Amino acid sequence: MAATRRAPRRLALVDETTGEVFQRKERVAHSFDGKGYTLEGHGVEVPNFSLNLSGAEWDVLDWMKQHGGCANPVRLDPAEVAPLLCSTPNTVKAAVARLLKLNLMLRIGGPRSGTYQLNPRRFWEGSGEAHVKACARMDPPAVAPDDKALATALKAAQKAADTARDAVEAADEAEQMAPGSKLAQKTRATADSTRASAILAVETAAKLGAQLPVHLRRFIQEATK
Repeated sequence: MAATRRAPRRLALVDETTGEVFQRKERVAHSFDGKGYTLEGHGVEVPNFSLNLSGAEWDVLDWMKQHGGCANPVRLDPAEVAPLLCSTPNTVKAAVARLLKLNLMLRIGGPRSGTYQLNPRRFWEGSGEAHVKACARMDPPAVAPDDKALATALKAAQKAADTARDAVEAADEAEQMAPGSKLAQKTRATADSTRASAILAVETAAKLGAQLPVHLRRFIQEATK
């Protein structure tokens, strides 16, 4: 006599007090397509927006992400990619060169391989376990600002500091002309806000590694007393 097959058991959780049965929920994929998650480098010391990336450089990053470059080596031919980005091969080539210099992209293989991957410490798609293994295998360098990024940050800090000084002078004049007036109060509030923005701009340039000139260092000392 043939053995009868037992139907598979369905496990459930039961509330011992009320006897209510709670069916186990089906597991779902971690993301919409089940491929994992995408890391965008939250909380990093050098955020992408502080690097003064050009439109072409942002486009190359986006193209890499759209073609699996967050977790796998991708071949990028400037002549083939340029029309998709409404750009020229030379512009795409220059964008790739700067992204490599910033360590946002990593070259995979020899200098003529044309194969790249986004830095897994900044961009990643996949499971957490695979992410850890990829970082250990590739030992990716930290993203570092180049001369262009530092010069831009320093220029922004200088402009912000000058604007703050002008705003403080205007507030002092308004208080001398009409002490306690609404105009004096409004002008002082504007000066305080402008000075706070300037402090942030100078501190951002310093964190990126820019060498602050003496007058900017003095500005920070005076503004943070």
